[in-house]
Amino acid sequence: MMEKKDSRFTKRMLPKALKHIKFYLLIQKSLKSRWFHYTVLFFIITSIAAIIFSSFESAASYQRPLFGVTYLAAFVFTIEYTLRIMAAPVIHPELNAFRARLRYIFSFFGLVDFVAILPFILIHRYWNTEVANLIILPYIFIIFKMIRYSKSFRLIGDVLYKAKDELITAYTACGIMVCFSAILMYYIEHRAQPEAFANIGDGLWWAIVAFTTVGYGDIYPITPLGKALSSIISLIGIAMIALPTGIISSAFMSIMQKRKKDETE
Repeated sequence: MMEKKDSRFTKRMLPKALKHIKFYLLIQKSLKSRWFHYTVLFFIITSIAAIIFSSFESAASYQRPLFGVTYLAAFVFTIEYTLRIMAAPVIHPELNAFRARLRYIFSFFGLVDFVAILPFILIHRYWNTEVANLIILPYIFIIFKMIRYSKSFRLIGDVLYKAKDELITAYTACGIMVCFSAILMYYIEHRAQPEAFANIGDGLWWAIVAFTTVGYGDIYPITPLGKALSSIISLIGIAMIALPTGIISSAFMSIMQKRKKDETE
């Protein structure tokens, strides 16, 4: 008797479930369409341009229209965010609908998409207050939305992902060298110039500037031993900084060759 009830329940629920799946697939297809990508990309670029232009004094009289552009873009991003939450079960079919949506919400792009809708949610309440500027501040993170819609950004992401282990190794070696030289330089220079090297934090700042061969000139050694160490660190820095560059270049060429090979096949 129970088996018959389960069978009837399954027969009733199956068409409804299939209908939902078709609806989610339709949403996902729309999200992947070219017109949708270009629309969202247009509003991303427009809102970034509005934020940049609003920082000029000459744009003081256009603050309200610029906020309006930002608000309109945030409205579009809100629609996109809602659609992506609805379509999340299609992206993660191994999970149930609730868990699939939670995974999207707390993913990197989910958090970026949420930040993008903050002006639409809050700005109408804090329009003429200083809080409005604080709402717009995290809004600049919408530039990360371009990773999803730009092939160039996706290519950079693929390159960094492919070379992540090698980059972690290279930057770990750089970090060890920077910390070692910062501590050593602090103890060498602290007595000679306590204002410049007041603590190891100042030594870290010097080490990073010297290691990257930027040379701001605000902190520099004056003792002979300190000058010798600075020279060695700068020379080592040139070689060490070249390592990540070579790793990224190699990964980039590998991905480009693979893509060309796939296109020819």
